[in-house]
Order: sequence, then C-alpha cells, then structure tokens
Amino acid sequence: MTMGSFMTYVLHFSGLLVVILGLSIKPKMKVLGLVIAVSGFLLGTSPVWYSALTQPTDEEMYEAWREQQRLHQERMDNRQ
Repeated sequence: MTMGSFMTYVLHFSGLLVVILGLSIKPKMKVLGLVIAVSGFLLGTSPVWYSALTQPTDEEMYEAWREQQRLHQERMDNRQ
C-alpha cells in the first residue's frame, strides 16, 4: 500500500467520522451540525475531487498516445 492510497483511506474515514459527529449534534444546534456534516463530506470526498481536477484532459492523453505511437514506429523503422 502506497502512502497516497493510505492517505485516501484516512481522509475517507475521517470524513465519515466528521459527518457522523455533525449529524449527531443536538437539535438545538441543527445548523452547526449540518455545517459540520457538510464539511465532513467534503473532507471525505477530497481525494476524488483532487484526482478529478488534476487528471490530464482528453487532448493531452491523445497527444501522449500519438507520441508513444510515433516513437514505437521509429523504433520499428530503425530495426529494419
């Protein structure tokens, strides 16, 4: 298990605990409980948001694939 995947689990479970804490607050402080629950949700889903925001675009992936195909073709041409 890499450190990144371990931190993903830590964030997911800590976010879950914060959500449970926020939802278990007394009815008199309902707004505070909802704010805490939403914060826990954002904390728990932060690895998903991070990967969605930092992944390469389709165009970048296509260009990388084209470059890989070009290099492979050059290697095949140099063998002959």
